[in-house]
Amino acid sequence: MKAGFVMAATFLALAGCQGPDDSAQAPVGAQESQAQGCVSRFNGIQSCAVGNAQLAATEEGLQVHGMTQATTDGVSSHFANAVGWQQVTRMSLEDGQGQFSLAARDADQVVSTLNVTPNADQTQLTLAPSFTGTAGGSTYRLNVYRDGVYQGGGTHDPGARVVIITDRFGNVYMAWGFLADIDFRRLPFPFSVRKGAAPQTETGACTWRMSLKGKTFTTMVDGQPLTGDSLELVEQIGDGAYPYRHFSGIDVKGSAGGYTIVSETTAQAGADGAQAR
Repeated sequence: MKAGFVMAATFLALAGCQGPDDSAQAPVGAQESQAQGCVSRFNGIQSCAVGNAQLAATEEGLQVHGMTQATTDGVSSHFANAVGWQQVTRMSLEDGQGQFSLAARDADQVVSTLNVTPNADQTQLTLAPSFTGTAGGSTYRLNVYRDGVYQGGGTHDPGARVVIITDRFGNVYMAWGFLADIDFRRLPFPFSVRKGAAPQTETGACTWRMSLKGKTFTTMVDGQPLTGDSLELVEQIGDGAYPYRHFSGIDVKGSAGGYTIVSETTAQAGADGAQAR
């Protein structure tokens, strides 16, 4: 049984994770040489197949075939000195598929990850983020929004997971993303509008964000249910955290019957914040 599944991987905010200085930034060419089947389908981005995956550029975008093993198969995006990244993806899931892991990298160093695992009937997703800004892992805050209005949130310990529950995820738009060394609210992307008394995000924090377009979900926070259509997982900055000024790659691995990247862009730091290219 197959279900259409459309995912928009949008901006995950990063800064504040411990990392190397600028001298550790590997050239894009050196990064690309570590992966097979690289395709330049989107401006400024080198997309490389990993594991058993294969890439094919099409009129629609970039098709990724062979994503059968959730831990090894996927696509790695390489670019130079970005502060933001966005990917819109259309996918179809078969029974037993749909586990995904995202990793943000500065050169070869993984600085933050997000694992997404659906249950058997695709009515709930378990989100497991990790942040490196504090030794042993950072705590993080969950913020829930509905139609751009803050609904509430709470703080989670390192390693804690967030479960969201909705009706079947068969045909849905989802969003998550990445940003470096500036407050992600300065980034002009479609999900940036915030209303209500949302906590101010610290400049320098890593933030994963996920949105469901046209659907709502429920999650438990401090024993109380919150209903929304988007959420943020915001790192709580530890003492001595090193703020990244840019990053150079995003890896997406997973299992899917079909996976097509419809569009992908990066953003560069400008005088007034991040500017898409």
